[in-house]
Formats: sequence, structure tokens, C-alpha cells
Amino acid sequence: MTPQPVAAIVGMGDAYASLANRKDPLQLAAEATHNALADAGIDRDQVDAVFTGRSPWADKRSQWSNIFISHMQMPVTITSEVTMHGAGLTSTIAIASQMIAAGRAEYVLCLQSDATELFVDAVAMGAEADADPQFEIPYGPTIPALYAQAACRYFHEFGITEDDLADVVIANQRWGRHHPHAAKAKFGEIDRAKVLGSPYVASPLRRWMCSTWGGGTGGALIVTSPDNVKDARDPVYVLGYGSATTHEYLTDRMNMRRCKFEGLGAFPNLTHTATAEAARQAYAMSGLTPSDIDMTQISVNFAHMGPIVMEDLGFAKKGRGIDLYREGRTGIDGDLPTDTNGGWLSFGQPGISCNMDSIVEAIRQLRGTPLGLAARNRPKTVLVQGAGGMLAAGAVLMLSSTT
Repeated sequence: MTPQPVAAIVGMGDAYASLANRKDPLQLAAEATHNALADAGIDRDQVDAVFTGRSPWADKRSQWSNIFISHMQMPVTITSEVTMHGAGLTSTIAIASQMIAAGRAEYVLCLQSDATELFVDAVAMGAEADADPQFEIPYGPTIPALYAQAACRYFHEFGITEDDLADVVIANQRWGRHHPHAAKAKFGEIDRAKVLGSPYVASPLRRWMCSTWGGGTGGALIVTSPDNVKDARDPVYVLGYGSATTHEYLTDRMNMRRCKFEGLGAFPNLTHTATAEAARQAYAMSGLTPSDIDMTQISVNFAHMGPIVMEDLGFAKKGRGIDLYREGRTGIDGDLPTDTNGGWLSFGQPGISCNMDSIVEAIRQLRGTPLGLAARNRPKTVLVQGAGGMLAAGAVLMLSSTT
């Protein structure tokens, strides 16, 4: 059965900033939007709705999506932030698709931008955004320390080691070193000794196993009906999507004793994420299976999340996701290229826009216009996974260059 697209992305725009070329989130969003409108061949007055993820770390004003349309002088029928942590940004495409299918919009703009390190002392913030104010904050955790707890449990249950995580880091850096906007590109190619010789940030996570703040990024997408591609250049079709969220803080997760989502294992656990349910929905909607996917762009902010996410997406059994990295399948010469801009580990996390960076990279690879390395074989179908919170939320998109 040939999958039927549920929406089409007919315009894509991206924008970048750095310490040498500072732009705030509104500037980045506006630049990306102008580029997306030009790419789609439409005027801003043709946009019916605007959806963003949550407000950028570098501009935490509430109602940020409304601030943006005001800045653009772009009245629309509805604008909203989708705030399922970072995964909400990935889910804006799903909401746009539903609105278009209901006949309530012809063109929907989905966008996100951020430039955290250019405007915020992110280190000073600690883990306030992702830690429980009553049961976690008093102990002074950092975000890496919270993720390290999941890494320790993953090691314990499946025999994974720091040496294994080095394979994840090396694979992502081989992609990232070729991308002009990757935060870690300046370090070139690295080896196992480099990774394992870097200092601990939060045991068992070493510095190279942790993502860093990137400069600034913005991405904008024009979404419409698959029947409305008209003269669009290189449309990208949405074949399916899914999303799920289970909790807020890490201690909440450890207090969970049951979950209606069957793919998340026996509770309590820290080795499965809501991505498993999001993937189940996306596969069911699209009619695809993991064997139909040519490429993945996933959310790996810490190295152990690479194999965990790949397991939740169905590419390996639980505890065996590391084999995809050990065998080179995710790498430059692999049959399942993954995080081809370097991913969050090497491209960096400019802030809440990191999920949009993954979508932008997927579209560029589908169109054959990557800013870094192109995959050995140009993909026809790319799976994009977005995450947010402390293993809390997951969203999955199935994108294709063909119908």
C-alpha cells in the first residue's frame, strides 16, 4: 500500500547567528520566515495560521507566537505556542496538517528560533527549567546530572559502557565537522581517546558526550494540502506523525507505576521514552515500518540518548541500539545515516530551536541541498524525532520527497 500524504511542506527557510553575527530570536524568525515565503512563492497575507514551540530561552516573553505575528504585521486567524516541551515544536506540523484537512486554513506557518548563548548566561540557570522545585532543585542538580541518572540505569540494565557511548559521539562529529554552523565543527574529527579523555560533566557523561549551546538558529516551514503544491519547488510530503508525553520531572517518572502506552516497558523505568508511543502512531498513520526509513534526525542531547531513541523508534531491540553505532550504520557510509548535521551533540542546541534544526536538516537532505555533507544515497523518506523534558515528551514525523 502506498502511503498517502497528509500535508505538504512547500516552503522552508533557515537562518543562523553567531557571536560574530548576533541576531536575536525575532530577527532569526523573521529572516527564516521571509526565506520560507519566498521558497513557497506566496505572500505573508496568504498565511492563515502560525504555530511555534514554546518561547525561546533568549526571549521568554509569554505569548511569543503573538509577539512574532505582531512583529511581522501578519494578522492570522489563529496563532499559538505548542508547548509539549521541545517536542511541541515537532508537533506543530501535525496541528497544521489537521487544520488544513479540516478546511480551516490553506497555508500554515510553523517556526521556531533561539539564540540562548548569545543573550543568556545559560550555565547560571542550572536546571530550574527542567527540575522539580520541591524535590530536585534543593539538591542543586544540573541538567547533565539529571540525564546522567538515566545513563547510569541504562548502563546497569544493559551492560552499556562509556566506551560504547564514544561510538555515538564519533559518528555525530564526523557529520558535524562538515557543517558550517555546527558548534563543534572547529574541533575536526575526533577519536575514542579524545572522547574518553575529556573530563566528566556528570558521571558517566564526559564533556564530549554532552551537547553544547550552539549560536543561534531559526527555521520556518510553510505547510499546505498535498493537493495544493501547485508550482512548488521540491515539496516535502508529511506521511504521518505521532506524539506522546508522560510526565514532567524525573522524580515524577520514577513515581509512575503504570502507563497506558504499551511500548514504554514495565514501570518504573528510565530506559524508555514517550517516543516509543509517538513512533507507533506515526508508523500506523503512514503505513511505514522501520525498514522503509532511509534516514533519521533525532534528539540526542546526551550520548546515551542516541541508542535509547533508536530503540524506541523500532530500529533495535531495547538495549541493542548501540549496535547501530558500533556497526557504523548511522555514519557517513552507513545505510541509516543519522543526525547528518552533527545532531544536537555536534551541531549544538541553540535553545528551543534545536527540534526545528532537525526538521530543516531533514528537508535539506530530501531536497539534496544540505549545508554540510550529503548522504551517500539521497534519501526518499526521513524520520524526524523531537523530544523534550526529562524523558518526558516525544514527537515523530515521517517526511518524504515523493507521494
